[in-house]
Amino acid sequence: MRDKGRVADFFDDYSPYLDISFTDLVDGDPDSSIQGECVHLFVCEKCGFQDIHST
Repeated sequence: MRDKGRVADFFDDYSPYLDISFTDLVDGDPDSSIQGECVHLFVCEKCGFQDIHST
């Protein structure tokens, strides 16, 4: 699995430039903004399987 970066960065073209405290509210993990976690997208380079994990 390869770490592709923060899930919120894939929402649209401007997402990577938005404030992290804002995008943590919409990253799919309701506790990430409270616990200071970052949710990343991981992709298997062989089969294309995608998964998200808090880091």
